[in-house]
Amino acid sequence: MSKWSPANLRVVSAADISTLLSRDTEIRGSIRTQGSVRVDGTVCGDLSSAKTVTIGATGLVEGDITAEDVIVAGKVKGSLTARGKISLEGTAQIEGDLNTSRLSIAEGAVFRGLSNMGVAVRSGRAETSAEDASAVREDRIAAA
Repeated sequence: MSKWSPANLRVVSAADISTLLSRDTEIRGSIRTQGSVRVDGTVCGDLSSAKTVTIGATGLVEGDITAEDVIVAGKVKGSLTARGKISLEGTAQIEGDLNTSRLSIAEGAVFRGLSNMGVAVRSGRAETSAEDASAVREDRIAAA
């Protein structure tokens, strides 16, 4: 099967991807782009896009991801923030919090963290009150 098959790209077509980090690519440092990006390699740093971020099945991101939409089939160790939708494919492995207004988790996906839905998401951060933030900190302390 070709790596550009419809099954691998699902929502984002190859023509819509402005940046592709191939399987043999490793980047250490933050990435910021106005276009869509697909990661099949490794990124050690934060990743920010004005459009869609797709983490392919061989992709690994160790850092926070902020975008309009986020699609994950690989591994992410960090928080995901999407102004639109976060989609976790069946092969996704997430260690971090999810902040979005819409969330899709396929059977088989692994997610370790907190999810925050239905709040206004702006500038890569979910808007929460001081009381909500305090409650989350207390929950994390109690769980530890």
